[in-house]
Amino acid sequence: MNKILYEKKNFYPWLICFSGLLILVVINGLTTTSLSVFDNAFISEFHWKRDELKLRESITNSVTLFFILVSGIIIDKIRVKKMMLFGSLILAIALFSYSFVTNKYQAYFIHFLLGVSMITAGSVSCIILVSSWFQEKKGLALGIVLSGTSLGSAIFSPFNHYLLHEYGWRQSFTFLSIFPVLIFIYIYFFVENSPSDVDIKPLGNLNTVNNLLTEGMTYPEATRTHLFWLICLCGFLTFYCLVGTIANIFLHLVGLGFTEKRTSFYLGLYFIIALFAKLFVSIFSDYINPYLVFSICCIMMILGFFGLTMMDTALILPSITLMAVSWGGIYSLYNIIAIKTFGLKAAGKINGTINMFEGGGALLGPVMTGFVFNLNHSYQLAFMINAGLMFIVLLLSLRFKAFMLKLRKPIIE
Repeated sequence: MNKILYEKKNFYPWLICFSGLLILVVINGLTTTSLSVFDNAFISEFHWKRDELKLRESITNSVTLFFILVSGIIIDKIRVKKMMLFGSLILAIALFSYSFVTNKYQAYFIHFLLGVSMITAGSVSCIILVSSWFQEKKGLALGIVLSGTSLGSAIFSPFNHYLLHEYGWRQSFTFLSIFPVLIFIYIYFFVENSPSDVDIKPLGNLNTVNNLLTEGMTYPEATRTHLFWLICLCGFLTFYCLVGTIANIFLHLVGLGFTEKRTSFYLGLYFIIALFAKLFVSIFSDYINPYLVFSICCIMMILGFFGLTMMDTALILPSITLMAVSWGGIYSLYNIIAIKTFGLKAAGKINGTINMFEGGGALLGPVMTGFVFNLNHSYQLAFMINAGLMFIVLLLSLRFKAFMLKLRKPIIE
């Protein structure tokens, strides 16, 4: 009996970890950039302008902006399993409905549903879920889980391209709706909210506490720190630049003369590189200076944007590589710093607020990048603006460590 309990104690946290990875592969993979593979098909059939087309992504991201905090409050009350079940069901309905779209307004509503799926079953829920199972090796566990955000797009970008050319875009969405149904079933039978639900302790926990969800800062305590608001501001600017660029990169590369197949390959490559960057930075987050790495990643992203502004096909691969590596590191560090700094007691509201700012950037990024393209029929100026905004993030990131040292000093004395 003791042997069975010991094996369960050590096995179950890793089952939850890889469950979080699997969930993010499907949820993020089918709500974000991989769907841009269908962009040319929509333009050809419906003759939408690019800013009209990209408004779909902005609507998805606007849900994050306006509702992620509400979602976080609900998560803190009912925990993540019920939210994940709801989000996977909504995603299945949305993808299946996409196959019946006849105008842009129907597409806009479906992208609203995709946003609902993201905030209920996406990264915030998965981060809170997995963090509650690990006292030790939290960086490794979060790295594995967060790699799912990139792995999903890396898998589904080429897969969507295959479906598009074999079955057409309408039938493709019917096929894709099967994946969240499978995830719903998996969550129902295999996922638990915390170790206390199965009467074990978090991995590496040597004290009497078996529920890490009760530890950490309250929401008012976190929002009175300088670091909290600095993370929010940097998150807004970073997501504006990166999401705006990646949402338009497919059309940009096709405009430079790349085939859709080659462009899909580059998208997949981007997310694979970002995957390993997330994993690598997360694993070593306990052993390296995270603030220095964050600033280095900002510099790499700036160089990637400048490479795209050159409009030179020879610079596309190195530019995408720089952006992927930098994004992987920055994305992981945002989440790791937030969890390790503020804890899990109010993680739904805290991470929800941070994600609200990130969602604001993601909301504006795709449509504004498309709007700037429409002004001069080139992405050069848009990418240059993004490089400038990332330089501001770089300057702000140099203050991370200083504010961390003053963490307990409130903004309002």
